[in-house]
Amino acid sequence: MALVSCSTAPTSATSTASTAKAVEQAPRTLRLAAPAPPVRLDPAIAADSESFRVTRQIYETLISLDSNSGSPVAGLAESWTQSEDGLTYTFTLRQGVKFHDGTELDAKAVVENFKRWATMSSKLAADSGQGFNEVFHHREDLPKLPSPKDLETKLKDGEQLSEYEQGAEQHRLQAFEAVKPVFKQTLFVGKSSAGSASYFSSIQATSKYLVTLKLRRALPSLIDALTLPGMAIAAPSALTGGPKDNPADALLTTPMGTGPFKFASNKDGLVRLEIFNDYWNSARFEANKNHPEVVLISSIASPYNRETAMRADEIDGFDLVSVDIMRNLIRGAKLVVQRDPFSVLYLGLDRRNKWLAKPEVRRAIAHAINHGQLADKLFIQGSKSAGSILPPALSIPEPEPRYNLDQNQAMQLLEQAGYKGEEIEFAYPLRVSRNYLPLPERTFAQLAEDLAKVGIKIKPRPIPWTDGYVDTVRSKDFNGMHLLGYAGGYRNEDDFLSGILAAKADEFGYTSTLLDSQILAARSLEPGDERTAAYASILTTMNYDLPLVPLVFPISALAFNSNVTFYPSSPMLNECFADIQMNNSPAISS
Repeated sequence: MALVSCSTAPTSATSTASTAKAVEQAPRTLRLAAPAPPVRLDPAIAADSESFRVTRQIYETLISLDSNSGSPVAGLAESWTQSEDGLTYTFTLRQGVKFHDGTELDAKAVVENFKRWATMSSKLAADSGQGFNEVFHHREDLPKLPSPKDLETKLKDGEQLSEYEQGAEQHRLQAFEAVKPVFKQTLFVGKSSAGSASYFSSIQATSKYLVTLKLRRALPSLIDALTLPGMAIAAPSALTGGPKDNPADALLTTPMGTGPFKFASNKDGLVRLEIFNDYWNSARFEANKNHPEVVLISSIASPYNRETAMRADEIDGFDLVSVDIMRNLIRGAKLVVQRDPFSVLYLGLDRRNKWLAKPEVRRAIAHAINHGQLADKLFIQGSKSAGSILPPALSIPEPEPRYNLDQNQAMQLLEQAGYKGEEIEFAYPLRVSRNYLPLPERTFAQLAEDLAKVGIKIKPRPIPWTDGYVDTVRSKDFNGMHLLGYAGGYRNEDDFLSGILAAKADEFGYTSTLLDSQILAARSLEPGDERTAAYASILTTMNYDLPLVPLVFPISALAFNSNVTFYPSSPMLNECFADIQMNNSPAISS
């Protein structure tokens, strides 16, 4: 309207034709609102879903995911083989694949990416969330197996173990006996270039399109793990030239991969992606001629503001629909696309806090929370209360005993601990939605209400997400309760365990050589009953130790206006915008 009012001159036939031609040539543009801006556009040192939302369009991995089953399929590697001992993998690369700078993908490019990850500084590696360190545990040291005496409950004179404590001690001793034979073996073979528990041995270009990767210990989940966004292959031209502490510094501002979209700009809170015309998989575009040609990703923190922007036609769609606007969207005939639950929300309990150090207080908190009400009131229908940190899709039984709502039991435990209403700090994020936490302020309020009913006094500590919320609650400077969660990247238990426990000493004030030993022993087990039992035992160890209280396995959803007719949702958030289907309206000028 403003443009029309600025011009009073008559419109000529020529200018009308030019305008019509410009509209006709305008690229199909998807305007998507995310709940937060990307933190880093280098997937090797990113850890947040919003960064990966962008980088998944620009980069690709050796192994991809089937959009329907979530199973690993050919990616940049068109095929692969594995040796009988599980220590050597050979990948045959696709030919004719180009990076966005015009250079060709070959074995040398893949090797350069792996060498960059393996030699990355510890400081940069710590910023990674779903990449090389998480897959190969490259900087980890071999845990020292505890002795049976270490696992016995320490009692003062005259004290006796309660039934609960007897169960906990018995479990610890049984878990120790189960992993002891594993640690009598030679766990890792060959020399390590990093931590003693690194699974990575070497990688080399066997020929122009053949890559050989060797491990120091079998890792049955490797092929699935190579689908993680942090394992994306970047153009070698961008891996050098930066400062000594990060030679690939250019990737932070100019990401460079082989994906269907190339990076155009990231300015004033708006990321612009454009179709890559030399993309190797032209059949993907042919199969979907209504794909977006330009994608504009903005960030709007509030789900209510995201909905308002879509209704005003300022955006075409948004992620993370909240439960209270779902009904309005359905009534308005909007396209709502749900994801199956593959993330977990939890309440962290830091043992460096005087009261949270007491097992009785941690158990009281677990019994005070109304998990079912939380899931029903603040999450999309179908979200389930969580009895462990592993989602049901992984088929690992929940541990016993389960901490069901029991306010009387909670108050008795607080009395045993000598707690008399002292304040305990409780941190929660502001101005953000996560797929595991769509309504953080209201979730905090619900939990605070539950805890108040049993006499626990909370000192709220709201922290804006973009002001370093995650860094704060995972630091030595904070030692209260906090809300956080984890979104799984591939179908494997170790992904959740490694992601959530990566900073357990700083986040929960929690260390356990028994747990570390159990996790290491379970990683090399092939799928089957033995593996299932091993992970069930790990969950039981965590259930007794209670560094955190699992809360909800949420269903998340996106919403779109009528110009988007299909969106390729994925529980693992592996959603390629080239598969989105749109009609030609509205046309957005480039």
